[in-house]
Formats: sequence, structure tokens, C-alpha cells
Amino acid sequence: MDGRQTLFPVTFEAGGSGKARCEPGWNWNPPPLSDYDLWYVVSGTGRMRLSHTWHNVSKGTCMLLWPGDSPQAEQNLEDRLIVIFVHFRMREDLKLPPRRTQIEETREFEEGLHRLLDAAARRGSYAEEEFDSLLKLLLVELHRASEAEGNLPRIPLKQRRAVTRAIHLIQQESGTRISHDVLAGQVGLSAKYLSALFKQTTGLSLKQYLTKVRLERGMHLLSETSMNVSQVAEAIGYANVYLFSKQFKQHFGQPPSDYLLKAPPPRSHP
Repeated sequence: MDGRQTLFPVTFEAGGSGKARCEPGWNWNPPPLSDYDLWYVVSGTGRMRLSHTWHNVSKGTCMLLWPGDSPQAEQNLEDRLIVIFVHFRMREDLKLPPRRTQIEETREFEEGLHRLLDAAARRGSYAEEEFDSLLKLLLVELHRASEAEGNLPRIPLKQRRAVTRAIHLIQQESGTRISHDVLAGQVGLSAKYLSALFKQTTGLSLKQYLTKVRLERGMHLLSETSMNVSQVAEAIGYANVYLFSKQFKQHFGQPPSDYLLKAPPPRSHP
């Protein structure tokens, strides 16, 4: 660094990175590493030996190597590897993801890796801050992928994208009522199947998720506008203000009147 004040304490320091096609006869058996290495398979197949254990690697495999590791890697000559590697050093302790993670949604993760490579090669203002932020985001994605791999049922990518699109559509409606059939039709699934996928993906049924979003919108209107409880209930599609108040208290632990904006009423402005 050049001695200027940084935006935040820099966590990572670039040590070397790139994208490489492994040539015929390639194998990797380096001396003990002096830094961390994020090693990701863009295409091809092979295997890596780490801590006396062989791991199969293929598109989407991300290996996290630590200082002191002595990895050994080899490729399938009929399906040669293309890999992205990013070396870094940590300046503060962070909870790191597992040594091996299999990424399913590879397009977005690879876009992040390519942005990271650009940041690592860039010089000038805020280069380290950019590298730091991008690498942290990728590590978060590795944590999420690892948790999903270990705890959640396998859901095909097409169906998971349908759930994501449905979530975006619900949020775009800003809490207003939308029928299950209309929503399911917009993402190309049946209402019953979409609700089941919601349960698998988010832990909530479609009905529960819709109610949650509506109530959160109601809380926003109560706390950020001069609308009263009845007006808010009507605005988010509740015909019965008592049902709205009951569900609101169940969800937030307090009645909606506790969230009313404590501000002077608006005056006429000629």
C-alpha cells in the first residue's frame, strides 16, 4: 500500500492468480505452500490429493488450500483441466469454508472469479479494497454452497431458478395480494409444486412466504408513513383488519399499533 487511508482494514493480499489450461503430461506437486490458494476447476476432470486423501475434481469443484499444504494433482488426459487459481494472505482471522466445495450454479461463481482476477491484476486506487471485497463474497458463496450440499435436498437448477424468480415477483408486488395460480403460471410450475419447492428451498410454504412479505410491507408502511392500521391492512390486501392485527402480532411479537409512525400529522400546504 502507498500509506494512504484505506476504506477498511485490508483482509487479503494478492500473491498470484490466473487461469491456466493444463497441458498434456501436466501434474502438480509443489513444495509446501506459503499462502492460501483458491483452486477452481472451470472444465475437465482429474483428482487432487490433500492431507493423504484423494478428491475427484470436475467442473465446479473449488479446493481451498492452506499454507503448509503439499497438494498433488493430476488430470484425465482425455478431459484436460482448465483451472482458475487465486493466491492470497489473510491479515485477520475469518471462518473459512471447507477444503472442497462443489459449486452447482457455476456461471455466477465463475463471473465472480473473473472479476477477482481482474482486480488482482489491476494497480492503482482501491485495488486491494476491491480484491478484498470480491474474495470475501466468493468465500461467502462457498459457505452457502457447502451448507446446501450438506443440509438441503438436491433440487435441480431449473426448479431453483423458478423459486428465485417467484421470490423476485413477490417482492416486486410490494406486499399486495397475488394468487398462487397466477404466480405459479408466471414461473411455469403448478401452484402445488411451487409451494413444495418453496418449502424445500426456504423452509416456508408459498402461503407462509406470501404472508411474511405482506406483513413486512405492512410494518414498513406503519413505521414510515402516516397511514393508520386500517389503511395499511387495506393497502396490503387484508379485508379484515382484525386478521391483519392477529397475524402481525404473531409474526413480530407486537401489535401493529406499536409500529405507528410517531410523527406530527401532515398539514395542508396551499
